[in-house]
This record gives sequence, structure tokens and C-alpha cells, in this order.
Amino acid sequence: MSKSSKWDIQSRLIHRGSGIDFSRVRTPNPPIFQTSNYLYEDVEGGTDILVGKKEGYIYSRYSNPTIDSLNEVLADIEAGDAALSFNSGLAAISAAILAYCKAGDHVVASALIYGGTYHLFQEQMGRLGIETTFVNPTDFTEIKGAIKNNTRVLYTEPLANPTLVSSDIRQWADTAHKHHCKLLVDNTFTPPPLFQPLRSGADVVIHSATKYLGGHSDLTGGAIIASHKEIENISPALRYFGGIISPFIAWLLLRGVRTLGVRLERQCNSAFRIAQHLEKHPNILKANYAGLPSNPQYKFNKKQFRQFSGMLSFEVKGGFSRAKKVMQKLQLIQFTVSLGDVASLISHPASTSHVYLTPAERESIGVRENLLRLSVGIEKIEDLIADLDQALKY
Repeated sequence: MSKSSKWDIQSRLIHRGSGIDFSRVRTPNPPIFQTSNYLYEDVEGGTDILVGKKEGYIYSRYSNPTIDSLNEVLADIEAGDAALSFNSGLAAISAAILAYCKAGDHVVASALIYGGTYHLFQEQMGRLGIETTFVNPTDFTEIKGAIKNNTRVLYTEPLANPTLVSSDIRQWADTAHKHHCKLLVDNTFTPPPLFQPLRSGADVVIHSATKYLGGHSDLTGGAIIASHKEIENISPALRYFGGIISPFIAWLLLRGVRTLGVRLERQCNSAFRIAQHLEKHPNILKANYAGLPSNPQYKFNKKQFRQFSGMLSFEVKGGFSRAKKVMQKLQLIQFTVSLGDVASLISHPASTSHVYLTPAERESIGVRENLLRLSVGIEKIEDLIADLDQALKY
């Protein structure tokens, strides 16, 4: 007779099935450990796990087996020692900045970054006494001139959102380390295998996992990958600010990452063909794509990236009113925010991702009213080009 048979059915309803040992179960995919806490054999063992003397799980704000599986995969593909997962990309960025900066410290950041990150640095971190100077990511005289005695972090994106201007990550890293700063790189636009910033000297790599890593517009998440030392330094900002990812979202990300390579290959190839087509279109003023031979940074881009991302942007003739009509006429390509999906997505950065910037700030970084950003999916390339052509017919 089992120990639980003496209990009332109400007690058995609650406790039956808890404490199952999964150690003998082997599956091709990690299971979802949808639990907030864990059971212990004794008081001493639980305490040892809590203070780090013994391996194990104490509470899912600290760690969780499903999330740990995701972190191992992310660290591996980004050539890092370890990783942390968050409930959003901005949660990851916030944790990284707060791990290295306090009130009175200073950040030098590319001016050509995601609008939400720009706002985070300028407004929210500014409220905490952390000052940011925004610079042209290609002008190292300006970058070096912006560094102060209290600068702790340099921050950039390999391909700028949404102008697709490239940052020389190795030179950014050399500059950061020469001035005893950490280099943080948001690699959302160019995930592995396209580019691995740690191999070029970056200290910390950040992802909005919502985008290419997830790949299906069905989750929100973020990630940080770095050395053991840097992860140990950033971990308290995850634990105590509480921006944790859920086990189910971690499991979805594990599923998404499995197809990352094949998705990117098709997306990059299609983006290149679309960029070539738009570059010659009579109603397009300018097409921005890292892989176009006409791009001023093309030779450098060939050295830094394995492929050139599935992201491109273009300026429509006729200003904002015409750009708005183009978006509304599209039938296959979806008008929405976000990127990296299997479906092709188009957005208007000036009224979405960069809406928090002033018109003058947007103009200074090339985010004009007629600029559209296209995240190329995995649809048939001929259908995508036909959809763009009919929308651009005026």
C-alpha cells in the first residue's frame, strides 16, 4: 500500500504525481518544466543549492531545466561560454547596461540603433543618472572623442536598424578595450551563422529572441551570450529585476532555433534578389541592403558577414503619403512591426520603431518619412516581387 493511500482524496488530488524522477527519460526534445519551485530531500541540500555550493534548482526565477537547455544552445551558436534568457530583448539590454553602469556613468552608443533601445538609453537610463552619447557608428574619430573617464560601455549593432549601415565590430571592440570599456552588441539582425560578434572581440552579445531566433511571431524573448565571467556579472540583474523568460517560451525558442539556419539561407537569398529589383525600380529613390555591390560598405560587409541578413529598407518616391499607400496596397507582405518571421513583414520606422525620436533626430540618422523596412520571409520569391511591384505601381 502506498504512503499516499491513507490520505483523503482531496489531499491526493493535490499531491499525487509530484516529485516524479525524470532522470531515466530520454527525449529528442527537452521537456517543458512548467514549475516555479522544486522539491528537496533536506534543509541543508536546499540551502546549498541556493547559495551555489551544490548544483540543482531552487526557484525558476533563478534557473529552470528547460531554460538552461535553451541557454546552452544559444551559447553554443554564438561561440560563448554561457547565456541568459529574458522575457524580451529590451529586458536583456536593460540588464546588461545595469550590470555595468550606475548613476554617474556614461555610455557611447551608435545613433543608428533600434528606436526602442535609443529611447531606453536617452530617457529611462537617463532618469537613473546614466548618460548616453550617440555617435556615427562608422566614424571612429567621433566614437573615440565621445569616450569619457566615466564611460563604461560601448554599444552598437552590426547592421543598423533600419538603415542597414554596418559597424566594424572588431574596431569597436579594440576601441572599447583600449579605454577599459565593455562592448555590447545587439546581433538581432545578423544572428548565427551570419555573424558571431564574440569572435570579433565583443564582450556581450544581445538578441531580441522575438525575431530571427524564434522566427514565427509567436513569442517574446531576449538573450545575452558572453563569457562565464560576464554572465556571472549580469546574472544578478536578471534574478533581482526579474525579467525572466517562461519555460514554455524557452521551449518555443528551442524549437525555433532548430530551423534558424535554413530559414536564414532562404531569407538572405530572397532579400538580395528583392534589393536588386528595388534598386532598379523607377519609383524607388534608394534601396539599402548590405549585400548590394552599390553599397558603400559592400567590400567590408563581405569580410564581416557570411551572408547579409534578410533585412532591407527602401525609400519610396512621393514622401510619406506614397509610402503609406504602398504598405496598404501590399497583399502578401504583411504590414506590421517586428521582423525575422517566416512571413515577410513591412513597417514604417518613422511611425513605429523610431516614433519616440523627434523629426530632426530621425532625419539625422536617415529614418525619413518615406523609408520602409522589409523583413523578408520564406515565401516564393516571385510572389514577393510581384506583390511589391503591384503596390509600387502609381
